[in-house]
Amino acid sequence: MPFRSVVSAFVLALLCNAAPASAVPLFAHEYGVTCQECHTAIPHLNAFGQYFLANGYRIPGLEPGRAFPIAIKANLAYSSEPDPTGLPKAIVDEVEVFLAGLVGPRTNYFFEQYLIDGGDHGLTREAWVNYRATPDAARVPIWLQAGSFTLPLPIDPETFRESAQHYTVFDQTVGNNPFNFFDPKIGVQVGVGSALQGASVRVFAGPGHDRQSGLPTTGTDVMGYGQQVIGPVTLSTYRYQGSRPDVADLLDRFSRQGFGVTYAAGRWTSESVLQTGWDSSVDGLGFGSSGGFTQLRYEIGPRLFALARYEGTSDTAGFARDGVLLLGMRVTQNARFTVEDVIQHVPQTKHTLNAQYTVGY
Repeated sequence: MPFRSVVSAFVLALLCNAAPASAVPLFAHEYGVTCQECHTAIPHLNAFGQYFLANGYRIPGLEPGRAFPIAIKANLAYSSEPDPTGLPKAIVDEVEVFLAGLVGPRTNYFFEQYLIDGGDHGLTREAWVNYRATPDAARVPIWLQAGSFTLPLPIDPETFRESAQHYTVFDQTVGNNPFNFFDPKIGVQVGVGSALQGASVRVFAGPGHDRQSGLPTTGTDVMGYGQQVIGPVTLSTYRYQGSRPDVADLLDRFSRQGFGVTYAAGRWTSESVLQTGWDSSVDGLGFGSSGGFTQLRYEIGPRLFALARYEGTSDTAGFARDGVLLLGMRVTQNARFTVEDVIQHVPQTKHTLNAQYTVGY
């Protein structure tokens, strides 16, 4: 039996045997709480969930209980848009396995493997070790992370994204340069300050390479990220720079820089990102790019939420823009259902209906 069929059968068996009161993911098992302690509807984090994440998936001063250190998340998806590879419109879109835990009082690890991604074989996304150099009570926490991880951005491009539609600016590539912000990077990252209050910065360095690109590694990529939390508002800025091979013996020295503004109060959350870029060699010529998005999320009630997003990009592929209208529902404490309309203008207007059912164990 093909690998995809085996995993699909396994996922369907999990869904048919779901027990909402007990089938909760790893961290909920460890601390004896439900998924709603951290999530309004998975994967969206509430205030406590953000605190838990900022502290390295741990609650300072409270030892986690014994739990098998593995969790699974599955996503079933339907899209009205025909798949270019010939997959059916309704598929087992994603199956992820998570492995996480503590190694001593200041070190933790996290591993995320896609068994299925986009209906096909998946890759490892996150695989890192994090060390806290300061005690829990430190006014200015300092930590070091090494491995494969998502780059620091105002909005997470994958793990906490609620729409099936990606953020196009984070998927953006320019010319022959395969770099994008969606894929994880291998390297080291140093963080100073709390992501929940005041000012904080992060600095990343890693090999100049993009996975599955087929291009050789070129030099060292570096990135800086800074943010300032002012009450319900978070202001952030980032800059990434590196180099990639271009045509002939030319080298494309590129940079991407952006700004983010997030506002969260009560039932409302607003998130906006504006990004610009420069590539020194796109087929031998310099080229400027840009993109961004703004989105608004509203908690209609304890189970229902709505989201609207408008985004656009300008690069070597031309100018594109789209809008996303989404309605979501928390079905159980560890499952949610969303349906969205993606309105694209590339170049003519078209509508795509996407639906997702996501469950975590």
